[in-house]
Amino acid sequence: MRISDVFGSWNNRRFRLAVAAGVWLSLAIQPLKAQYVGNQLPGLLGIQAGTQPPEGIYLTLPLYYRHSDISLYDAQGNQALKNFSADLNLFMLPSFMVITPFKVLGGNVGVSFTQWIDNGAIDVAAGKFQRSSSYAYGDLYVQPFSLGWHRPHADVTTGYAFFAPTGSGTAGRHMWVNEVDFGTTFYFDSHKNYHVSTMVLYDYNLTKNNANVKVGDIMTWLGGAGRSFLKGAGSAGVAYSAQWKMTHDSGPDIPSFLPISDGRNFGVGPEFNTPVFAKGHFVGVVQLRYLWWVGAKTAVGGQSLTASFTLAKLGWHQ
Repeated sequence: MRISDVFGSWNNRRFRLAVAAGVWLSLAIQPLKAQYVGNQLPGLLGIQAGTQPPEGIYLTLPLYYRHSDISLYDAQGNQALKNFSADLNLFMLPSFMVITPFKVLGGNVGVSFTQWIDNGAIDVAAGKFQRSSSYAYGDLYVQPFSLGWHRPHADVTTGYAFFAPTGSGTAGRHMWVNEVDFGTTFYFDSHKNYHVSTMVLYDYNLTKNNANVKVGDIMTWLGGAGRSFLKGAGSAGVAYSAQWKMTHDSGPDIPSFLPISDGRNFGVGPEFNTPVFAKGHFVGVVQLRYLWWVGAKTAVGGQSLTASFTLAKLGWHQ
């Protein structure tokens, strides 16, 4: 074919449409890159994330987490699949925390554990995933040791936690996870009404016990900026969350047709926390947080809602 014939064909509308369709089809059939998902859910903490609660006993029952309008984004941040699943619903049932009066290096010692119950989980950020047909126990989260310091213009907390693969079927990740965290909350006034906070969690994932797959390490940032009221018992503001895959997923059981790419995700939205009183006495806090997920790459987007009620018994001598 002569060059003039090619240009003559290009001027033909049908020929241009055929070329455009061919290019679109070749891009559409390219393998969609994916990543394995970790245990740490982004968006579970927000305003004053870097502050350890006062001494006392806390029971969160329940905490409800819903991920809706789930869409998949490719490695370039383009939406590859929209609304490809039903909503995911998870319950923290229960979550128990104790902040003791005992101190190490001047910081209060705390312990906590959380049992998840969910109706399905995304294991791989790809075009399909397994889903349980009913609610089942998820993995167990245990923090055997945390420390918290309170200063006039800043709070600091750090600790170690792990996820145990107690989940059944598709409700669990089937892997042990070691997690270290560090967070701080800065206050802009002496009454601690205005504040900004950040909590950083780093998860070291071990090889899954149902497949020779090691999920890459994951770093999660949580925090927000807000204003406290009612002598610090309530607060309102803007929360954020960010999560990155820091190392590659690996292992011979990763399907050959599933090219692995390290992903990321960002979320931002409002948060409101209000105290609950009974007969004039403080009994707990209701918390609401709604995040829109943006800037996802090789990850799922959408919106998440966190709603919880925490009973609190402050102090040890009341």
